[in-house]
Amino acid sequence: MVCANLNYIVSYLKNSMYTPSSFKEENPEILFHLIEEYNFGILFSQHQERPEATHLPFLVHREKGPQGSLIAHFAKANKHWKSFDESKEVLAVFQGPHTYISPAWYKNRAEVPTWNYATVHVIGKPKIVTDPGDLTEMVTELTHFHEKPEHSDWKLDEVPKKEFDTDLKAIVGLVIEITKIEGKFKFNQNKSTEDQQSVINKMDSLGRTDISSIMKNNLHSKK
Repeated sequence: MVCANLNYIVSYLKNSMYTPSSFKEENPEILFHLIEEYNFGILFSQHQERPEATHLPFLVHREKGPQGSLIAHFAKANKHWKSFDESKEVLAVFQGPHTYISPAWYKNRAEVPTWNYATVHVIGKPKIVTDPGDLTEMVTELTHFHEKPEHSDWKLDEVPKKEFDTDLKAIVGLVIEITKIEGKFKFNQNKSTEDQQSVINKMDSLGRTDISSIMKNNLHSKK
């Protein structure tokens, strides 16, 4: 879960996420894939020595900027975006699959419980977008991403132009040029292969294939 300690959030903007080497994920494609699968993130920034946060759906632009970019949009009435300074970095946090792990699933039950999870932290420079053409492109892309053919055949152009233009005036766009991206995938890598396989079996039995598939990939990569 995202740490709620305000001092931690503020200090994070200058420091790295605590990640033991066995849990560190540095493959950009894996990190971007998690963001796309769990794209409803939390955006943190600091204004006048106070932290601010907004929950937003994001899209990844891999080719925009040296390390890629994130795009999103705010309600214009949300004052958070007005505090951005393009020279100061913001933090976006994305929480992937997570679950409680019981010692009952280990060979040695005399251990403490833990929590398995995947998370990605993105730091970057914010830029506010107000041009109607650019905003239209951004919301169209976000809509298309979620209105995939397998989900729906609805299209944005079904909204009357007058209503769409009115709604467009009520938002501002956001582009974050990524300066740093970090991933933490904590899935019992510090445990024996036998214990990891036992947890995988339990996750499969519970229907948590989102967890077990990651753990299976971890075991496979060891071989």
